[in-house]
Amino acid sequence: MNKKTKLIVFASSIILSAIILCFFLTGYYSVDTERIYFQGYTDYATKDAYIRDGRFISAIIFIIVGIFNPEIKTMHIINVIISIFILSICVVEIYNLITKYGKTKEKKQKIIAFIISYTYIFNFIIVDILQFVDSFVISASILCFIMAIKKIIIEKHKKVGFALTLLGVLCYQGTIPMYIATAILVTLLENKKINIEYFKKILPCAISIIVSALVSVALVNLVPVVTGMELTDRISKIEYLENIEKNILKMGEVILYSFDLFPPYLWISITILILALSAIVGIRKKNIQFPINVLFIFMMYIFSWLIMFPIQIAVNAPRVYYVIGQAVSAMLIYIYCTNFGELKSKFYINSIVIITIIYFIITIFSILKSTYDLKLANKLDQNFSQKIYSEITKLEEQGITINKITIRYTDSGKNIKKYSQLLRNNSAYLLGTYNLQRFEFYTGKRIEGRVPNFTEEIEHKYFDGKKSEDEVQFHNEGNILYILVDL
Repeated sequence: MNKKTKLIVFASSIILSAIILCFFLTGYYSVDTERIYFQGYTDYATKDAYIRDGRFISAIIFIIVGIFNPEIKTMHIINVIISIFILSICVVEIYNLITKYGKTKEKKQKIIAFIISYTYIFNFIIVDILQFVDSFVISASILCFIMAIKKIIIEKHKKVGFALTLLGVLCYQGTIPMYIATAILVTLLENKKINIEYFKKILPCAISIIVSALVSVALVNLVPVVTGMELTDRISKIEYLENIEKNILKMGEVILYSFDLFPPYLWISITILILALSAIVGIRKKNIQFPINVLFIFMMYIFSWLIMFPIQIAVNAPRVYYVIGQAVSAMLIYIYCTNFGELKSKFYINSIVIITIIYFIITIFSILKSTYDLKLANKLDQNFSQKIYSEITKLEEQGITINKITIRYTDSGKNIKKYSQLLRNNSAYLLGTYNLQRFEFYTGKRIEGRVPNFTEEIEHKYFDGKKSEDEVQFHNEGNILYILVDL
C-alpha cells in the first residue's frame, strides 16, 4: 500500500469519525470525570484509580496532566481527538492487512475494504470506550496489539512484537480479548488453513500475551507492597464464580440487545445471515471448509469474549468486551481476504457486499445515536441540577436558607418510557442515583447534606393535592428542600 492510499484512508477515517463523534467532541462527563473534578488529576491517578488498578501508564500520563490542570471538559475533548487519530492509524493497519491478502485493485473493492476496516475499529462498542477521559490510552493499547500481531506473525520480528504486546497490556488489560481474537484471524489469513503450521505461527503471540499478562499481574500485586495502598475493589474483591454465573445469565441479553449500543436483534441477525449464506453457498460449491473457517472465526471472537467472564460483568463494562463489536467485521475480513472463499458465486458476493454496506450504515448511525443519548444524559442531569439550584435561589431571595435536600422517586412509569434504555442507564437523574456531588459539579454550589428519610408518608403530607404535570416538584420545610421526581 503506497503512501497516498494510506493518507486517503487515514484522512477518511478522521473525517468520518469527527462527524459521528461530534457530540463527544463538544465534551462529555462520565462518572470518572466527576471524580477527577473533585479529586484533581494527580490524586485520582495516584490514590483513586490508575495506580491501584495497576494501570501505570495512565497514572504517569495523568500525573503529568495534573501539572497543567486543564479544565475537565477541555481534557475530554483533547482525549477524543487523540483517540480518533490513534484509532484511525488502526484503521490504516487493518486496511493494509486486507490489501495484503485480498483484491483491492478496483475502486469498489477499495471502498469495501475501507468500510470493513473502519467497522472493525470503530464498532458500536467504541462509544463506551470513548466516553472516558483516558480513552486515548485504551486506543493506544488497541494500536499496540495490532502492531504487535503484525510484527510477530507477518514480519517475524518477535522481540519487537513482544515489546508492543507488553506495552499494550500495560496501557489497558481489558483489550486482551481483542489481541487474542485478532491474532487468530491474522494467523488464519497468513497460513490459509488450520494445521500444525498454524499453531506454530500463532504460538509466539500466545507466549507474548501470556507473559505480558503475568508481568501485569505481578506489577499489580506489587502496588500494596510498594505504595502501602490497597488495590481497588475491582481487583481485590473480584467474585470469580459469581461473575461467571452473572455473565452466563446475561449472555442472551448481550447477544440480543448489544449493550443498547446497536439496534436490538440486528447484531445476531447479521451474524446468522453471514454464517447461513456462507454455509449454503459453500455446500453447493463443494467447499465446506470455507463456511467452517468463517464459523471458526466467529466462535474464536466469542471465545475471546468469554475469557473476561470471571473478571468483569459484561453489562457493567462493555469496553472490556470490545471484541464482540469486532466479530462481524472479522468474518467479513476473512471472507474478503479469501476472495469470497473462491466460491465464484455472484449471488454470494453481491449478498456479502450488501450486508457489509448495511452493517456499515447501521454502525455509523448507532454510534451517532449512542453519543447523542449519552450527551443528552449529561443534559438531563444538568437541567435537574439547575432546577434545584433555581428553587434554592428563589427561596434564598425570600430569606430561607436551604442546607439539606432529599429526593424521592414515585416510579409511576408514566414519564420514563420516553427515554431510551441507554439514556436511562447513564443519567443519574433517571437512574435515581443523583447525589450532592453531581449537584455541586453542575452548579458549583455546595449543600451541607442529604436527608435520607423522604418516606411515602412525607410525600402524602406535602405533595398530595398538588396538581402538576412537571416531572419535578419541590416543597421546603425549614432548611430542608424536599424534591419529588415523577418518572
